[in-house]
Amino acid sequence: MESLQIFAADPLVAKPGAKFNYSTYGYTLLGCVLEGAALEKYVDFVKKNVFQPAGMGQTQADDFFAVIPHRTRWYHKDKSGLVRNAGVLDSSYKIPGGGLISSADDMARFEAAILADKLIKRATRELMWASQKTEDGKPTGYGLGWGTLDKFGVPIEAHTGGQQGTSTAFALVPERRAGVVVLANMDGVNSGGLAEEILKIVLDLHEAESKK
Repeated sequence: MESLQIFAADPLVAKPGAKFNYSTYGYTLLGCVLEGAALEKYVDFVKKNVFQPAGMGQTQADDFFAVIPHRTRWYHKDKSGLVRNAGVLDSSYKIPGGGLISSADDMARFEAAILADKLIKRATRELMWASQKTEDGKPTGYGLGWGTLDKFGVPIEAHTGGQQGTSTAFALVPERRAGVVVLANMDGVNSGGLAEEILKIVLDLHEAESKK
């Protein structure tokens, strides 16, 4: 992957295992490992093993210059509150830590496929959602690609993201077989907070709180 050249000479943030630090580039490295093991391009692998089985027909590698039906415009709100078009971004360099486009419907299909064990075995799913620990035994609150937390009295598996013109949030509540997807076409949006408010409705927490 050419993307490796961006950070190949960078020093380590910390000794491996000493602390948790989220990095998009970490997924670039994992993508290279997957390509070496599968002997095919990352995008081809996930299309065959994730997108197609989950029915995600609108999910694909982003091509900024291609005409893609129903692609949204991206916006940015400046400090004065004025909304402008977001800057041009070719995010293909971030695959698999970015560089893909999808829809709320497709991401909901992905959530449903995960909950139904269509993509990975249940034991693998539980391993994926287990919080990793540093070498001194401190939980990181992050599993294998998922944030793990207990909120509203239930375990939640989630992630947020953002770049120029986009803010996203994704959350699953496995024991309630519930999930939420928030995709906003503006950067700086509190997508995680909105996802939490929607989860309260999905889990009937507003009604429960009103009865206290």
